[in-house]
Amino acid sequence: MGMHYYGIKLKKMIAPTLFTASCLFLALGIVCHPVAAFHSAQRGLQIWWEIVFPSLLPFFIISELLMKLGFVAFLGTLLEPAMRPLFNLPGTSGFIIAMSYLSGFPLCAILTNRLRQEGMCTRNEGERLLSFTSNASPLFMLGAVSVGMYKNASLGPLIAVIHYLSNFLCGILLKFLFPQKSPPAQSTGRILYRALSSFAASTQLQTRGFGQIFGETIRNAGLTLLTIGSFITFFSVLTGVLQAAGIFSLLMRILAPLAALLGLDIYLVRGILYGFFEITIGIEEVSHSTSSILTQLLVIEAILAWNGLSIQAQITGILTDSDLRPTPYIITRIIQMPLAMGITYLAFTLPPEELISLPVFSGLQVSSWHPFVWGGIIALTSITLLFCHGLALKIIGILRKRIIIR
Repeated sequence: MGMHYYGIKLKKMIAPTLFTASCLFLALGIVCHPVAAFHSAQRGLQIWWEIVFPSLLPFFIISELLMKLGFVAFLGTLLEPAMRPLFNLPGTSGFIIAMSYLSGFPLCAILTNRLRQEGMCTRNEGERLLSFTSNASPLFMLGAVSVGMYKNASLGPLIAVIHYLSNFLCGILLKFLFPQKSPPAQSTGRILYRALSSFAASTQLQTRGFGQIFGETIRNAGLTLLTIGSFITFFSVLTGVLQAAGIFSLLMRILAPLAALLGLDIYLVRGILYGFFEITIGIEEVSHSTSSILTQLLVIEAILAWNGLSIQAQITGILTDSDLRPTPYIITRIIQMPLAMGITYLAFTLPPEELISLPVFSGLQVSSWHPFVWGGIIALTSITLLFCHGLALKIIGILRKRIIIR
């Protein structure tokens, strides 16, 4: 009995001991390498201020205003016939899926959390929605990666399409991995009337003024973005201290024989190692690799799918004030990595030169568009296709009923 008691006590102490030791080692690393820690903190703040803050702030404010004004409920009613058969999710999730193409993580985690707090989705639905809408922003893939790191604007759309498609397919798979009984189907008639009724019932303008709603949205946006900036800075310092302390160098020496056996160059292995913690640093290392473009894209898609511990920590932190669990999100990251790599490999059955330079509408190049324009087109197209899909299902259902009656 005594041994069993001490065994239970020991298990309960493992996690606190490991986290405490990690914090102490990080504090010691900052004391021993203050210059590296300082510059890493500056780099993290610079990424947050120059990239994350301006790219997330407008979308966060607009999307939360649309939720509070009732537009999301209106759109949700219109998209319900498509979202249920496809993902077994409420129609309101269609808005968040569209926003995941316009912006990037962790905005959709924030919006999903709001959706759950408003009672517009169940716990199971919120966890699945969060899991497959954690997309990288088009600004990062089309701007920072393709133009900034590779100096090849045509590479961005290819990276983005594979990343979006693999996450979209994960959403369909999650319906079977985490099943939930669908609610009773709503009446197929007068969908526009029901959408307008949902809009009128959910808008907060009936009880509060727009100024009050707008002010609350601004405050929420500011606090949330400050939290995100803190996460980014912390993990930037963590990776900087690990670099300065020689931990990464030690790991690289350990992994060198395996890399030589697999024929991988040092930058590719370093990119995988750094990308485990932070995707920007990891992909930048991969861009210096001398490996083939296919090999580099395989690693880049795996890093994007994994999200990095920095993004995972941000999303986990966002969920602290809700009942949504991060476990399905982590499982989805593991599923998406081989899925994205498989799509990348299949895509390269075309010659790389033809694949990267595919022409689009009227001879224009997608790569010449601004990232937000590109993301906006995908978002609007996805909403239109989802609506048309739901409408087609309704028409088919009506025709089947008439045939049965006859």
